[in-house]
Amino acid sequence: MPSTLRSCIIAEEGYTFISLDASQIELRVLAILSQDPQMLEDLKTGDLHLATAIRMFGEEILQDEAIKEKRRYQAKQGNFAEVYGADEFKLSEMLECSVEEALEFIAERHRIYPVLYQWIEATKVKAKEDGFVVNIFGRIRPLPELTSGSWKMREKAERECVNTIIQGSAVDIVKKMMLYMRAILEPKIRLVLQVHDEIVWECPDTLLQQALVLCGELTGAFPDYPVAIKCGKIYGELREGS
Repeated sequence: MPSTLRSCIIAEEGYTFISLDASQIELRVLAILSQDPQMLEDLKTGDLHLATAIRMFGEEILQDEAIKEKRRYQAKQGNFAEVYGADEFKLSEMLECSVEEALEFIAERHRIYPVLYQWIEATKVKAKEDGFVVNIFGRIRPLPELTSGSWKMREKAERECVNTIIQGSAVDIVKKMMLYMRAILEPKIRLVLQVHDEIVWECPDTLLQQALVLCGELTGAFPDYPVAIKCGKIYGELREGS
């Protein structure tokens, strides 16, 4: 959602927004399911995209802020390309580079995260055998197109194998977070918005400090999926809660 639009959303008088943002949750699900040791290690840094960039391009990128941001952006695009199943042609568009450069980028990622790619291929093989995929909570999605006579439909279904498991698991985790918070927050605190991995509540000012303390319990309830807590009167100008 554009920041200009976010700034148009203002809390009711006497209320404050509380935002709970599950940072990089899809990539965390991907790392946990694949059990790639390097990806799990990079998650511990708190910035997976920068950690990936350093592994791909070397620590020298840290010496120049502009280069660091460029390489981090490229690593971020590559990280999310895994979730969305982008091929070298789509990745070349995302990185604004040639297809050859995109292929080199993909090859380097295979070198850095080999276990991740082994899991991705094994997931596709199993999906073809079963005709469906299952997310971490046991939710099933049939993918009959995996045996389609059309190669385009088969390729699309293959991309959706990993995508479905990762995104389907992430959205279920966010829903569980919503239910958990609904059970412990005062009824006067209203759930008003969900944007991807972010949950937004509207809290009476008189209950704000109590609510922020309770929001902190999400860390214990979902230790693998840390949540950033922010609050404020204007949705586009939220600040870290305290």
